[in-house]
Amino acid sequence: METLVALAILAIILSISVPVSHALLGKLAEEKILAQFQYDVLFLQNQSMVTNDYLRIKLDQNSYTLIGDSIDPIERKLPNGWRIDQRTLQSISFNENGTIRYAGTIQFSSPTNSYIVVFPIGKGRGYIEKQ
Repeated sequence: METLVALAILAIILSISVPVSHALLGKLAEEKILAQFQYDVLFLQNQSMVTNDYLRIKLDQNSYTLIGDSIDPIERKLPNGWRIDQRTLQSISFNENGTIRYAGTIQFSSPTNSYIVVFPIGKGRGYIEKQ
């Protein structure tokens, strides 16, 4: 009888923890994808200032690519269910001073959330807002 009670308690705990773990993994994946995008934008800005080359991030619906004369193209594919809505930007680029060439917004959509990335005029790299 004690064994059955212990197994019932264990089954209840496991049935509660699996959905929580799945939601946590999804959240961590979203954070990782957005952090990688932020690192790529920072890399692009720094390389533009150092090399004075025309480097840019070309945006597609399911991926984005870092392109430039001084770097090999780097393509970042988004996981299934993710997509990029270009809104007002077809690409992201910085001039030799580290200032963004064209201000605008893009939207990342995951299966559960939506994020707006805003690139204001000026030296900043932009910021991400959860919708």
